[in-house]
Amino acid sequence: MDFQKLKHLLAVVEHGTFSRAADAVNLSQPALSRSIQALEAELGLPLLDRGARQVRLTPYGACAVERARRMRFEEAELQRELKTLHSGESGTLAIGLSPTPAALLLTPFLTHMAAEHPQVRVAVELGSTATLLNLLRAERIDALVCDARMLYDAADIETRPLDPLRAGMVCRKDHPILAHKRAGIEQIRQYPVASSTLSPEVSLRLAETLVPGGAPEHMVTTRCENLDPLVDLALHTDTLLLGVICVTRREQEAGLLMEVPLPADRQRQGHYVLARLAGRTPLTAQDALYAFTQQCWADFAQFKPRQEN
Repeated sequence: MDFQKLKHLLAVVEHGTFSRAADAVNLSQPALSRSIQALEAELGLPLLDRGARQVRLTPYGACAVERARRMRFEEAELQRELKTLHSGESGTLAIGLSPTPAALLLTPFLTHMAAEHPQVRVAVELGSTATLLNLLRAERIDALVCDARMLYDAADIETRPLDPLRAGMVCRKDHPILAHKRAGIEQIRQYPVASSTLSPEVSLRLAETLVPGGAPEHMVTTRCENLDPLVDLALHTDTLLLGVICVTRREQEAGLLMEVPLPADRQRQGHYVLARLAGRTPLTAQDALYAFTQQCWADFAQFKPRQEN
């Protein structure tokens, strides 16, 4: 059924005569009359009783007009909703964050969305890169921020690289290990070591610079995908926290945590990406996530510890 013909029927009803309705819809009166007749023929029922002075709806016409008004309302709502989706003012955005991105982005991102896109419904999934990748492929999340290394050979995933982040160890400000100009594996093994799952590259670089026994699987005594309790552990015990240095930037700026002086290695970095399914058209709110994340990440990459040995 041609919705335009239903709009013509509504015009006749709302304006009272064919002549006024024709003016309203920018048609000639004969053309409008033919449109209504074509609609009646399509339905096989009379919609209007045409009198000398006034047009009246038949019972069939009243039913058709009621439905047509609903359709007109839904058309207007569709246009409004598409407009707000395109402007980033509405919609749903489900994202995934692996442990380090969660520690860095979760609160700033939620704050940004509440302030700049308050009508967008936001859902966040936290977990390992492998778990989040499965959710992305199942279309349960729209995008994720995660370790880059697991996605290099994923042809179905579109990625945007983020600035690399320097990795290392931090400890509480008065930790005994800070007495060493350079801490080797012998000094590190005297203390508990906590970490979330590290990228393969960071693990490899640690293994090469802290040989023998410098691989994280040999050093780490406490592993947790939530970094918040690990930060507290480093603040209140002799535990060394292994991972991306800028995760604890606030504690370092406050002088509560210090970087452990490991052997220098410029390649000891974590590499992260923004990822989504390839070939999909993103909502404007998703593009807002990308822009916000890239801006934040550039700031994270520029972080310099308060004191470096």
